[in-house]
Amino acid sequence: MTSFSGCTENKVSAAEEINTSSSLIYSADLRVESAISDMDEGSYTSAKNNLKAARVDYEEALKILNNASSDYEEETKDIERDVIFAEAGLDAVSYSENLILATEHLDKFVAHLDSEDIDLSRKELDKASEALNNSIVYLGSAKEKIFSIDLDSVPVEQKSYVTVQREDLETSEKMSLELRQMINGLYPFLDGSEHLFKAGEYLETEEWDKAADEIADSSVKLSESKESLETLKDSDYSEISVGVIEICGILTQLEKDLPHLEAGCRYMEKGRYSQAEAEFSKVSDYY
Repeated sequence: MTSFSGCTENKVSAAEEINTSSSLIYSADLRVESAISDMDEGSYTSAKNNLKAARVDYEEALKILNNASSDYEEETKDIERDVIFAEAGLDAVSYSENLILATEHLDKFVAHLDSEDIDLSRKELDKASEALNNSIVYLGSAKEKIFSIDLDSVPVEQKSYVTVQREDLETSEKMSLELRQMINGLYPFLDGSEHLFKAGEYLETEEWDKAADEIADSSVKLSESKESLETLKDSDYSEISVGVIEICGILTQLEKDLPHLEAGCRYMEKGRYSQAEAEFSKVSDYY
């Protein structure tokens, strides 16, 4: 037997780092799922806390992976793939955080509109639109990362994970685009409401011609809003369809009532009171 000193090969393995980072990524994924569930239930504070914790897990996983190295080709591929999962996860956290922000601003938009504070309502709608646009950017980044993975190169035990990630991101993208369409449709709704509030002020002071003009302008804007929103009534996402159905119900009723209200004001301006009364009587008690 002849031995040759120095010929023993000690290969470096990153198995421990891969296992730890994978566990952190799995934990973070579960936290994101919990945050989405909290969001659906309106528990925004709980959702934010879960997202903060998920961010920590993804970041810790990345620290481990960025410092890991291996002499084994399969482990190197595992490291590269887990880096993508963690980075895409961070994008998903940022997407979700901005989506929550957009939802909160939409809630405030409705509250201010109910109080007939148009200025504050418009500011909240602008903030909701900005937050949603930011969320869509992060969503696109996450989608690009996940779809960069060659599914054929993924170990069989991870194929379903990548597939589900892709489907979830595509679903989120579709929902976000519909939400943006809804926000865009709310701007003419807000404009129409502003004209209607002004008409109400003129009605109180019996400035019939000005009231009629505001009602006419309101009708144009509210019709524009209905046209934009109506296509979303059959949305696959109840978060969108339920709200849109309610708004379209209001718009449909206004569509029936405002022409009679405007006509009544026109008749009042001309002193044709009986005809005005006939038009006003056709306005529903919906409000």
